[in-house]
Amino acid sequence: MKTKKYFLVGSGLIIVLVSLVISVRHVRGTASISEAANLKMKGPQNAPVQLVIYSDFQCPACKNAVAPLEEIRSQFAQDLKIEFRHFPLERPHRWTLVAATFAQCAAEQNKFWQFHDLLFQNQATWSASTDPLPIFASYVQETGLNTKKFESCVQNPEILKQIRKEYSLGSKQGVQSTPTIFINGQMLVGSAQLKEKGPAIITEELKKQK
Repeated sequence: MKTKKYFLVGSGLIIVLVSLVISVRHVRGTASISEAANLKMKGPQNAPVQLVIYSDFQCPACKNAVAPLEEIRSQFAQDLKIEFRHFPLERPHRWTLVAATFAQCAAEQNKFWQFHDLLFQNQATWSASTDPLPIFASYVQETGLNTKKFESCVQNPEILKQIRKEYSLGSKQGVQSTPTIFINGQMLVGSAQLKEKGPAIITEELKKQK
């Protein structure tokens, strides 16, 4: 699949997504995650429990996972580190790769979680749009991102490479759908499992640390 080349002018912002061959469903990348992953983490760096969520911004089930994930984060604030990893499912979700690119560039300016929240809160609106780029551009403004840096970022092929690396690693770990969550390596699939089993798994993991 090839992304299109977009030229978007709004509030002085010009976004260019360069035409690149993207095939995340069949990508072969390295199994390691670069330092860019650190930009999509929250919680204590040395927390005894790590929760990794593979997610797709256009996936309704991923939106449903946001609230229980936040509840768990609040409950275990001092003992839990959360990391978001991209797992864009392009075949059913037309705009997911573009959304991931924008979110990753927001992460480069330490605004990932703000952008993450806007994408999920407004998922129904931009998902149904024939051209969501003006909507995404408004989020750039709303989150206070430096537009010149952002323009440069979305043209940087390393951003797409990072998204592909994360997808590749998820595939190697057995991810087949989103959201898929790993709590210290234990897999949960879907927001219902996260809500029902997540707190108990974290509690058990913390007991092991004593």
